[in-house]
Amino acid sequence: MINTKRPPKDTLIPGICFVVIYAVWAALVSSGSQFIHNFDNAVINIVCNNNPANVAFAKDFTNLGNTSVITIETIIVFIVLLIFKQYAYAWFTAGVMICANGYNWIIKHAVMRQRPTVKHLVYADGYSFPSGHSVGSAALFGVLIILTILLVRSKFWKTLLIIIWALFPLMIGYTRIFVHVHYPSDVFGGWIEGITFVLLGYSFLYHFYIEPKMIDMKRKQ
Repeated sequence: MINTKRPPKDTLIPGICFVVIYAVWAALVSSGSQFIHNFDNAVINIVCNNNPANVAFAKDFTNLGNTSVITIETIIVFIVLLIFKQYAYAWFTAGVMICANGYNWIIKHAVMRQRPTVKHLVYADGYSFPSGHSVGSAALFGVLIILTILLVRSKFWKTLLIIIWALFPLMIGYTRIFVHVHYPSDVFGGWIEGITFVLLGYSFLYHFYIEPKMIDMKRKQ
């Protein structure tokens, strides 16, 4: 079922804008730009501290963005959508997550940025840019925001869920900086990449499923 009152409009243009922003950001990171260096230092000085409570929280919360956890959550969302016969939304979810994480692997090996040299508070391997936790969480919870807008009719629950979904990638990104396994520019780049695939994925969904459905419903009225 489609919420015909206020479905989000086509997001192709915003998606293209995010592609450009991401390309510029990736180029700045890969070239070792002084701007990126200053950005990273400024954010690290604001975010990081040695407060035991903050350290414990960051070390625990960051696990919610692990690839295995995000994958399990994605599968659960996919199965639930299939159970409720929301097939287009299920494949939208799967498509966005597969593309975002697959592209993230490609970019990591293209840029080959090393992780911060300070002591890591949690285990992390592989290249640093972009943050896989940030990509995965931004993509998954971005998808959940889209699904909430489309499927939840209660204004109260819709608003509450959107706030919750938006907070998760922000907090996960914060913890990746706090535990010293990513530079802030890695996290920001991950957020941009995840959001880009959500916007492009929704544009595809809009043109090939939502818009035709809405036209068909209007014809039958």
